[in-house]
Amino acid sequence: MKFETPIMTSRREFLPVSLPRVGCAPRHKVAILKNSNHLATPSGLVVKIVTYSDAVALRKHQFLLTSDCANSGKNVHRTKCIGTRAFGSSSALLRVAVKNKHALLSLSRSVIRAAVHRCSDAMAFLQCCSKFSAQTQSILLCFILLLMVGASAEAQSALPSDASTPSLELSSRKYLFGDWGGERSALAEKGVTFDFFYITDMQANPSGGMQQTYAGWERIRGTVDINFDKMIQWQGLSFHATGLWQSGANLGGKIGTLANPSDLVSQHSTRLDSFWVQQLFLNNKVRIRAGQLAGLDFYGNQEYGGTWLIEPLGYAFGNLFSSIFESFNPAGTPGAEILVAPMSHFYVKSAVMAGNRNPYQQDPTGTNFAIRNSANFLFEAGYLTGKTYPGEYKFGGVYNGGKFPNPAGIESSGNYLIYGMASQALYRPDAGSNRGLDATIGFDYSPGDVSRENVQITAGARINAPFARRPQDRIGIGFVYSKISDPFRNFGTLLGGAPLGSEKAFELNYSLQVRPYWLVQPTFQYYANVGGNPSLSNAPVLGFRTKITF
Repeated sequence: MKFETPIMTSRREFLPVSLPRVGCAPRHKVAILKNSNHLATPSGLVVKIVTYSDAVALRKHQFLLTSDCANSGKNVHRTKCIGTRAFGSSSALLRVAVKNKHALLSLSRSVIRAAVHRCSDAMAFLQCCSKFSAQTQSILLCFILLLMVGASAEAQSALPSDASTPSLELSSRKYLFGDWGGERSALAEKGVTFDFFYITDMQANPSGGMQQTYAGWERIRGTVDINFDKMIQWQGLSFHATGLWQSGANLGGKIGTLANPSDLVSQHSTRLDSFWVQQLFLNNKVRIRAGQLAGLDFYGNQEYGGTWLIEPLGYAFGNLFSSIFESFNPAGTPGAEILVAPMSHFYVKSAVMAGNRNPYQQDPTGTNFAIRNSANFLFEAGYLTGKTYPGEYKFGGVYNGGKFPNPAGIESSGNYLIYGMASQALYRPDAGSNRGLDATIGFDYSPGDVSRENVQITAGARINAPFARRPQDRIGIGFVYSKISDPFRNFGTLLGGAPLGSEKAFELNYSLQVRPYWLVQPTFQYYANVGGNPSLSNAPVLGFRTKITF
């Protein structure tokens, strides 16, 4: 196979000459007549070269191309062997690359030399470089994704039969970075455990709502737990801390929904979320916890929360902060809690937490331990069912004695919110298995005269391991009903606004556990009466979630 390469004479005339393509066995060669200033081609064409120095340079050019063809074939073969061995695990990739660095360098020089010869003048070469550099980010991203997917492929031919198989270990490990060479397990034996993950939601509404747009929200979160039982033999004492970085755009705010399509969305922040110390007493029947707490993590949270993306089902009731200013993840506030469990299947707990109404501004980093505004007093009682068909039934409430305005702006003292939730396993094909069908239903209510969104109802079902060969996969189906209170609806109508009512939202998703450390969750949501406004068109929302645990 040939391509035409221009050779420049001293008269600045370009003459086409057939040259071998680098990377292939040369079928045709150009011949330079010995001690002559003429060039002969296989077709019989003889080209005169003006100076002898040009002929010497061209002989050198021919030698480089011929040697490059031979070397490139060897290097390609060696590189294929390297790739076969290396993609078993990222650590093997690094070791083999270092071991064969001379082959890689030789291959790189061959590629660069071929690129220079292909581009006959400096301007063309620079243009090629600019095109390549413009695509390097996409190439790098594709390489990383392929490495993550392909790392699970076993390179049997590259490993001895009695050797350990790193790729199998990579595909089955719980964390992407593994056990840190045994350090992670060693720390866990001493009572210190870590959890690091990256999570992102990418969603868009092609029609309906206030506008048609797309948005994404991403979060990096790290958590450390220390159990002093193992560290210093202090029975029942433990410590917890978690921090994060998050950023993105609020799709729910752009569309105008009451129930946000993503339970990650709040505010751009890099902060310490929550931290606390807790102590167990009386054979673990009493627990006291104090520190910086996120109320929604414990009061009004969903038992099957990780199954859905939509906020009231994926995390906790969406109107707990807007109605009562209960603290939330990742904007925890100072507080203390006591839990009493006289029996293994029954508990009661109560807490007091700062009801900061603008927590991101009042404590931007989460390290100021700021106590602002009036406190929240929280209560919950729960009942747990058996092991074969586990379930949880709970009822709770929150009271805040601060000032709350009605639709006309007139303030009154005190507001409360009550909630109830039932989560139950309904079907298990095998005793003791998590595979099967679970269902949940919940509600909350607060007085409508001071709470704009005063009623929310959630219902959902999940099918665990819908396919026997996919034990970690899950199908989620959910429904969220959010209602605007009558006083706020009527007041808006008097001001000339649309008569607001209730919003209905549906979600269907599939959680694909690609690896134990890698989750991909495509989802479809549908909003009817967006924001409770009948004048807005219904809005479908398409998207997916990705989570990688390090």
